[in-house]
Amino acid sequence: MILTSCEVRSGYLDYDKQNTVAMLTDVEWLVVNADYGLGNEHIYDDETKIYSFGKDSKGWIATGSLKDMSVKKDVRYFQWSFTTDNYTVICMAGNSTDGYLHIQKLTPTEMWLQWTAKDPVFVPNQNTTLYKFKARKKQ
Repeated sequence: MILTSCEVRSGYLDYDKQNTVAMLTDVEWLVVNADYGLGNEHIYDDETKIYSFGKDSKGWIATGSLKDMSVKKDVRYFQWSFTTDNYTVICMAGNSTDGYLHIQKLTPTEMWLQWTAKDPVFVPNQNTTLYKFKARKKQ
């Protein structure tokens, strides 16, 4: 058994960090595309994964629908925290969600994350999956 944890960051947040946290936590994020590398890409047309990040460093992931906001099943919970001072790498630990998310792009409506099993700052050149998300207002 491997236990993983994420150290929660605390302290003063400047405008850019506050903006990053707000964009990440104010909406639900729906996976619309996953690129596993070597030409293995999946485009989601309805059933997808939904990620929700809370300002309290807790979150959940569920199977849901791009078309029906009420569909949320197989909900799993996780803890999350930024691991870098520039708030571009997120550590996730929890029920089937262990890993690191390197933010490639974040806007109020779109997010691109590169998933890795180990911290990409300390372990470069590892296998990755690039996920593209679209934002949806939280219910």
